[in-house]
Amino acid sequence: MRPLAILALLISVIVAPAAVAQETVEGAYRRAMAVTPTPTTLRLEQEEWRAQWTEYTEERADLERFRANELELATRRHSAIRAARPALSGLASTCVDTALAGCTVERIGSLALPDGTTLYFQAQSGSSDDVGMSEALIVLQTEGQRLKPVMWLFGPLGVMDPEVHQARDDNGEALAKGTYVALPAYGQGTGMQWVGTMFRWNGSSAAPTEIDARSWLADLAETLPPGLAVWKGPSFRWDYLMAESSLWQESDANCCPTGGKVGVDLKVEGDRLVPGYVSVTDAVLTVAQSVDPDVLQWIARQQQCQHWAGEEPYDAERGAQIGEAVTRLGCESLDAEEGPLRARFADNVAVTALFDRARGQARQ
Repeated sequence: MRPLAILALLISVIVAPAAVAQETVEGAYRRAMAVTPTPTTLRLEQEEWRAQWTEYTEERADLERFRANELELATRRHSAIRAARPALSGLASTCVDTALAGCTVERIGSLALPDGTTLYFQAQSGSSDDVGMSEALIVLQTEGQRLKPVMWLFGPLGVMDPEVHQARDDNGEALAKGTYVALPAYGQGTGMQWVGTMFRWNGSSAAPTEIDARSWLADLAETLPPGLAVWKGPSFRWDYLMAESSLWQESDANCCPTGGKVGVDLKVEGDRLVPGYVSVTDAVLTVAQSVDPDVLQWIARQQQCQHWAGEEPYDAERGAQIGEAVTRLGCESLDAEEGPLRARFADNVAVTALFDRARGQARQ
């Protein structure tokens, strides 16, 4: 056998098992795409999985096994939901089949669309072997004497009631094909990531179209001032198609954002949400604009001096470093400077409160 042929054979032997294993995932992905109501979300998730598969070469077998099982389970769930035809009379007591163990109906409700269609929804909770505690939200429309599922989400979610958005032109007139139904959902746990979606209503005789309601957050991240970010899912005003969120600085804890607020006017372009006007209220800049620089400087020195006062001089070098910082910051003169500063702003309740809080931190 010629050298090139031998090399080609060796390459095929090395590459083929990985290719076959990944094809198992891709086949499961195609089957899930055929039945999911949210193909855009599934495509984005699959792209993320492929990136992981490419990066983590040593974990590929585990990644493939987990993803294939995840997709096959999703296919069974989607198929079961599509086939369900519950009666309206049983919607409050009997779960639409989402394969959740111990399923209970949390609440039901209805939505009146501008074209006169009434949609019904069921929120349910239960558990599954793959993700543990789970929730589901199913939106249904009338089909004869029964109900037909037309939109749904399930997974480790915190689901909220669906909402309707009616797009309008500059004169306030409703736009043709401008009715949207949002399915709000957030990831469980402290992260509270936005995992909901949105559908364009195409009338009662056509399937709704999923709108990509997640990618816009990546677009927003590129427009925010350096050092500020949205770490958790935003809150929405679907009637106005607006979103708002707290902003986190890099030094913040996940629980406690200190960077201010951002408000975003959203719009639908094609089949995705995109950010329009973005309004940022930067907490740091707001304070800097509203508080006298002399006060800010004193408070900053106070905080840094508190830090160095709590450091241990465990050796000569560390002791010298602490001494240099205390001298540079003028920590010994802080008390003497505080009196005249307080006197200057004695009539300003907000500034007095800043002094008190800074002092309170020093006593802790």
